[in-house]
Amino acid sequence: MNKYFIRAADKLWPTVIWQGTQLVVYYMGDDPDDVQVRETYGIDFDELLLHIDRGGSVFITTKPALDEAPPAEEHAPRASECAQGTVTTR
Repeated sequence: MNKYFIRAADKLWPTVIWQGTQLVVYYMGDDPDDVQVRETYGIDFDELLLHIDRGGSVFITTKPALDEAPPAEEHAPRASECAQGTVTTR
């Protein structure tokens, strides 16, 4: 399983993508009905930490994938976007 770190010049934290893993991120607010559910292949730490800083909670879990997850290259920025930041793999 490859990990990709995508860092844009205008962001403090990178977006981390795990190839072959689908994630379900629950952003919960103060009200029990205030829940946003996002299915994704990566985590945007700027968004996650901002939500926590505003008093919200975050729960992250994996989801069984019926099909193989698309390759991380589909989620990586284009060449023009890479000029604005860096992309590394680990």
